[in-house]
Amino acid sequence: MLALWRPLPAGLALLVAALPPAVAAAPAAAPIQRPTNAVSGTSGPAPAPVEPAPATAPPAEGVPAPPSDAGANPPQPSTEPAPADPGAAPVAQPATPAETGGAQTPGLAESLLGPSVNQHPTKRPSQPVQTEAEAAAAEDAAVAAVYRDLFRPKHNPGRFHIVARAQYSIGSSFGNSALSGRTGGAQVDIGQSFNFIGYALTLRGEGGTIDFGANGRSQMTGLLGGGPTLTLGRLGFLQRGYLDFRVGYDFFFAPTRERLLEGGAARLPAMLPHGPRAQLNLGLLLSPDRSRKLFHGVGLGLGYQVLVGSFRGDLPPSQFLQFALHYSGG
Repeated sequence: MLALWRPLPAGLALLVAALPPAVAAAPAAAPIQRPTNAVSGTSGPAPAPVEPAPATAPPAEGVPAPPSDAGANPPQPSTEPAPADPGAAPVAQPATPAETGGAQTPGLAESLLGPSVNQHPTKRPSQPVQTEAEAAAAEDAAVAAVYRDLFRPKHNPGRFHIVARAQYSIGSSFGNSALSGRTGGAQVDIGQSFNFIGYALTLRGEGGTIDFGANGRSQMTGLLGGGPTLTLGRLGFLQRGYLDFRVGYDFFFAPTRERLLEGGAARLPAMLPHGPRAQLNLGLLLSPDRSRKLFHGVGLGLGYQVLVGSFRGDLPPSQFLQFALHYSGG
């Protein structure tokens, strides 16, 4: 009987050795640990200790190892745009240089303060921004400079100049002497003009009746003559117009007659009146072109003529107011 019992422990030992390690030896239960406060030493809630990463146990024989993520790439942020909220308002995107033809659209500061706001101070314009009145004055000054060089060149050439006037005159006397009358006719000034002065010879012919003498029985029937004239030259040209002031002294031949009491008239020796003259011509240029050497214009004229006396006969001092239409070329 003892001989049969002895092999049994040896077989039981072989059976136990054949079992897996997990079944063969179960781990002992871990003791319960209560957390304590590291500062006060009392028990209570405390932050969980950082546990080290568990070491990977070698797989058992015949069991495949799980895939490892140690060599995998880290997750990358998604580049796809988030889905738009259908209820949200659309957001305007800034225009790209390709959409604007290569030009960068100005910002708010550049739109309000001008393109120089984004420039370096050394590259900004040194002159301040002009106001509307200053810009208009600068433009007028530039236009005046262009016409000044056109009308009055620096080499100051002498140019032919002519003025033709169709005029009407009203005459009266000074003081108590009886002289009155009206005449009408034409006047032509032919001369030469420079930048600031000019000269001309005036020819004048008018017809009418000028009554003078005792009881107004003597009459001058016309004025024929002329004299020298000084002008402003091309100084009177003002952009598209002109203002021409002329002074001169005239000498006339005046046919004279005397009215008879019984009717008719008797011829008297002609008088030779003389006196100063001043005239103002205002007009517009027809075509102020740079290629032209002569400028043409038309306008109105005023004049004042004084006859201080006569070389022959007894003519009281008189004055004449003139109104004219004129043509000017030069």
